[in-house]
Amino acid sequence: MNFELVKFDTVTKTYNTNGAIHTDAKVLGYHIVNTGSCIVWVNNLPLYPSGVLDTMYSGYKDASLYNLRFEVGGINPEVTVITFNQKQ
Repeated sequence: MNFELVKFDTVTKTYNTNGAIHTDAKVLGYHIVNTGSCIVWVNNLPLYPSGVLDTMYSGYKDASLYNLRFEVGGINPEVTVITFNQKQ
């Protein structure tokens, strides 16, 4: 088996309001961590405090659009997203 190495860099951003995670054509995948203390819904999938959703897999490119929705009445809504971007 031959594997081709892909060069990438990362960008880390924190979200604390409902809405879409930033994306563009260079994105390979995401590492989404609930760093707050309330449940956040990622495309209708619950992510509990300290929970992780990882979409960065070797050989794949995630073209999904992810939307965040924080639990109503939650205290300290916060999600940290590490975005893996392909370098040219």
